[in-house]
Amino acid sequence: MGQRGRIELIMGPMFAGKSTELIRRVKRIEISGKKCLMIKYSADQRYSSDSVCTHDQHKRVAFSCKTLSEVKDNWRDYDVLGIDEGQFFEDIVDFSENAANEGKIVIISSLNGTY
Repeated sequence: MGQRGRIELIMGPMFAGKSTELIRRVKRIEISGKKCLMIKYSADQRYSSDSVCTHDQHKRVAFSCKTLSEVKDNWRDYDVLGIDEGQFFEDIVDFSENAANEGKIVIISSLNGTY
């Protein structure tokens, strides 16, 4: 039996520190030797086009896409998937469930509403 996967949600309103917490968790897991992939929504260009970026300018390089299907099977090479702005991805539920069922840790930061 392989590693057991899971989905962690970081939810809250704007400016609550969700991206900061996502970066913190991914860094902590990476220190333990796990391979991590950060994913960001490509239309979110507020601070960076190629990084998850906090309001106070902490950055983490990320794969940029509009749908998680664009990641293709590349996610399989990683132990942990950090997804920022999860509310924008139409395929977030299927992608996350599939990855967790394959033994991956999926950490999602997302707004807790639509506006």
